[in-house]
Order: sequence, then C-alpha cells, then structure tokens
Amino acid sequence: MGNVYIFRGKAATGKSTLANMLGSKLAIPVFCKDDIVDAIKSSANIEDRSIRNAICYNVLSRMIQRSLDLNTDIILDIALGDRNGAKYFFDRLDFKENRTFKFFLKCSDLNEWKRRHEERLKNPLPHQSFKSIEHVFEHYEKLDVNPFEDEYIIDTSESVEKSFRDISRIINYGL
Repeated sequence: MGNVYIFRGKAATGKSTLANMLGSKLAIPVFCKDDIVDAIKSSANIEDRSIRNAICYNVLSRMIQRSLDLNTDIILDIALGDRNGAKYFFDRLDFKENRTFKFFLKCSDLNEWKRRHEERLKNPLPHQSFKSIEHVFEHYEKLDVNPFEDEYIIDTSESVEKSFRDISRIINYGL
C-alpha cells in the first residue's frame, strides 16, 4: 500500500512549494501538472489552453495510475481549484488500497494572495497564463473553488513553515 499526497487549490497558494518540501523530506517523487504544461508548450507549441490542459491531464492521469497500481508513494501537485475539474480528474483514477491525503490549499488573506500574484506577474513561468490581477479574479469568480469533504484545508496565509507543520501533523510524520 502506497501513500498518495495530493495538493490542490488556486494558483499562488503554495502547492508547489509545499509539495516539493514534502517530497524532499520523504524522498519521494512529485508529479506536477505545470511541468507537463511547460514541456508541451515548449516542444509542441500548442497555444490553445483547453487542448494543452486536456493533453496534460491525460498524460498526468496515466502516470499517476501507474504509480497507484504499483502502490508507490507519490505526491501530486495539481491546480484544479475548480471542483468540477478536480472531480473529473479524480474519477479517472483508481486509488486502490493506497492511503490518500488530500490537501486543499487556500490563502485566506486576500492581500497576501494578491501580492503573490503580483510577484508572479513580474517574472511569469511558461505555464502561468494570468496577464493581470484582474485576469486572476475574473478567472476564479467563474469557478467552484471549494474543498471537498475528504480534503484537509491548509491556510497558507501565514508562513510556509507553519503550513508545512500543519501538513506534517496531519500525515503523522515528525517532519
């Protein structure tokens, strides 16, 4: 039986930072949706975001299913802040007997979340599609960005160290 750690939420809530911290501490791989998007964008030059995302999540689901079938420990860093998209993705997977920890990350401090986006806008990575703060708010107002009942809510408005301690307590590791 493997352990699966899933980090989901809006952009700029600390998913990648915390997933990578956990991966480093536990010495297990982190599967990141953004890595696949960046590879597709740089090699296939697919500009249509919906097509790129469909390819990305299809590749990612196959990689994750292989790990689930092998009962290996993995970390999944995905955006899928929208519940509908997340449900569709998770329904494609058979978690089998793997122990799953689902974390929904949010930043309850709107000013802090906005500040993080402003920093990202200065030097965007290839997978970052937001063009302005207004674009960020416009994108998320259309979505159902709420946790599922089986997700642990991690509020990342404070320090990354505090958020990591919260996660460590939940998974019951003395990290």
